[in-house]
Amino acid sequence: MPPESRAPDARPTRRNRSGALDAIDRQIIAALREDGRAQSTAIGEALGLSGNLVANRIRAMDAAGTMRVVAVADFRIHGYRMLARIRFQVHGRSPLDVAHDLAARPDVLAVHLTSGRYPVSCLYAFASARDMVKAAHDVSAGIAGVEDVDVELLNTVYRYRPAIGPIARHGPEAP
Repeated sequence: MPPESRAPDARPTRRNRSGALDAIDRQIIAALREDGRAQSTAIGEALGLSGNLVANRIRAMDAAGTMRVVAVADFRIHGYRMLARIRFQVHGRSPLDVAHDLAARPDVLAVHLTSGRYPVSCLYAFASARDMVKAAHDVSAGIAGVEDVDVELLNTVYRYRPAIGPIARHGPEAP
């Protein structure tokens, strides 16, 4: 919070140990979403806080598991032009075991357990349609229990945000 919006005698406090995010935590997370490499001192200046307080709060959120700063590569920048969701019908084996096998493959972006006819799905990125056809054919090779494969091409990606979700809108202190 900028210094002019705080009462003159109000001092920022240490982070609550309960694990719940407060308004200051959400502001720090918002600043890191804008620039994941921002230094604590710069974030502190923007929020009217000390750099040490910001650094302590970042460490505390990381230790509590409520926030983690990571680097995420955008698939488009690396030459991938297509995304597809590949779904798997499973028989004679646990969907969880199939999901673990898929998750071990380096070319799979994400693996999900779902409900319905296809209890396992994964997300792939492709540079070309030829790569997509080959991957759809090869993806289940060697994975026991896969009975049927369904490929769903994501034709247009209107929004791609590799974030956890709208954290700032949740919690007891959110508007």
